[in-house]
Amino acid sequence: MFSNIWKLNATRVYNAAAKRGDKVSVERFRQFILHHTLLIIVVLLFLSGCFLTDVFFTVRNLKNFLYSMTVFGFLSLGQSLVMLVSELNLTQGSLIAFAPTFSMFLTHRIMLRFGNNILVGGNQIVDGLLIYIVLTLLTGAVVGYLMGVVIVRFKVSSLVVTLGMMYALGGLVYLFFSGYSLFLTRMPGANWLGTTEWIGIPVSFIFLAVTSALLMWLMKYTKLGRRIYATGGNERAAIYAGVNTKRWKIVAFTLSGFLASIAGLIFSSRVESIDPVQGTGLQLLALAIATVGGVSMEGGRGTLFGTLMATVIVALIFNVMSLLGLFAWYQNMFIGAIIILAAVQQAYNRRSLV
Repeated sequence: MFSNIWKLNATRVYNAAAKRGDKVSVERFRQFILHHTLLIIVVLLFLSGCFLTDVFFTVRNLKNFLYSMTVFGFLSLGQSLVMLVSELNLTQGSLIAFAPTFSMFLTHRIMLRFGNNILVGGNQIVDGLLIYIVLTLLTGAVVGYLMGVVIVRFKVSSLVVTLGMMYALGGLVYLFFSGYSLFLTRMPGANWLGTTEWIGIPVSFIFLAVTSALLMWLMKYTKLGRRIYATGGNERAAIYAGVNTKRWKIVAFTLSGFLASIAGLIFSSRVESIDPVQGTGLQLLALAIATVGGVSMEGGRGTLFGTLMATVIVALIFNVMSLLGLFAWYQNMFIGAIIILAAVQQAYNRRSLV
């Protein structure tokens, strides 16, 4: 029955696209097929997890799955926004460590000015939660903004700029506290975002769901979405149409940095610590998820809904791999394979649209 309904809907969309005979309708049809395919894969993976291990369908494991999906989700949404304007962001993994560390350093200095030392025992944080959260979010947004300005002002490749920034942030993070990890176990409320539940659902996952719904609404019904798609789809045509493409590229990078800082807050809250190496390599995972979700590296094509579905798929596969005791390098092999396959698929779709 499900198969018949899916075929009927697919046929209806395809016939409408063929009748109009334009590339926009064909692209919508491809997105329709991709979304349904991703949904089927999610169902199959969920059933496979239940079949392969008895631990998969337990409350504890499902909560762990949602927690891991939350960090992946915020990063992949930010990467998708940048890819939609035909750029890349390789700093997200570094921001997960840099934004919380730098913000805690500033918080410590600010509190000292008022005679309150929040750092005890060399690496124990005991106060300053609100200031720390605000500064972390601002740090991610400012770093993203600065990268966007450099890219559009000097017309430098985003790959080069974000790669350089990734290494710069990875080195700077060791300067603020001499490379030591900071522990938040004595900081009141520090673990709230990463461990609290509401009616059995992790609060961090609820934040992801609300943020995703808001971004999808903005991308579909507001000027933000129209301008971003226009910028990535055909930048020259967008400029001729009066779109300030430089501004919207900067907006995309700012949002990407902001979302990465949220992921950093959730990560640190979950483990109740801030480590200089946390988040290493996650920028490539975000790139893989966005690519699998159908977001084109050339910009202008793809949806945030597809990115979310791909996030579920990747998180499910990682979860099942961990339960089966597979080593981390199998996950790296999987990431590389899906990036290559998704790129090949997008290249095929691009040729067929010409």
